[in-house]
Amino acid sequence: MSEFLAKRTKMMTHIGDDLDKFYSIPHLNKPVTFFGSARLAPNSPYYEQAKKLAFMCVQAGFSVVTGGGGGIMQAANEGAFKAALNLKLSEAEKEQKSIGFNIFLPFEQKGNDFLGYNITFKSLAIRKMALVEKSLAFVIFPGGFGTLDEFVEVLTLKQLGFKDVPIFVVGREFWRGFDEFIKSSLLSLNVISKGDELKYEITDDLEFIVKKLKEEYENSSRNEWRG
Repeated sequence: MSEFLAKRTKMMTHIGDDLDKFYSIPHLNKPVTFFGSARLAPNSPYYEQAKKLAFMCVQAGFSVVTGGGGGIMQAANEGAFKAALNLKLSEAEKEQKSIGFNIFLPFEQKGNDFLGYNITFKSLAIRKMALVEKSLAFVIFPGGFGTLDEFVEVLTLKQLGFKDVPIFVVGREFWRGFDEFIKSSLLSLNVISKGDELKYEITDDLEFIVKKLKEEYENSSRNEWRG
């Protein structure tokens, strides 16, 4: 077997194994996915915001889903994990309040210490499917290319009507240039439609985000919010 075919066979095996993991994921109670940089340290104000927001989300009855690594992911899992400890839930219910869908990257990402329920994937595509498919809403914190990729993907799914759920973007100053690019370049060239620039909401008000999440869940009849 050629090296190319061997690599393809290995990749397809990983995808098959990861699909089995994906379909084994239990029903998650009102999951909200947090995206953001793995490089932001605990002394970053964004780390503190992610931890606080995740804590508030779990207190409000939601579960927190991340990519399971460090930085913003760890911050969100830490907040969720600590909030779950204070709730009158079974151990199994507490575990499913802080969720990580990790990725196997040699010498790079490792699972953080605040995961109640964790799956490690080998395929980036299936891992991203788990992060997106299972979520009722998305919170985007500052990050690099990976975060941009995740942000644009959920925006595209919302634009196409495949995932019409809230997208909250935290870090008004950080995202200012990106927001301006969408409104001044993409919209002015008509490569997106009028209204597409409104499919996400930039805010640093964490209480507002939790309030909107609760309102959306209570008032919406969409399957994503009732499943």
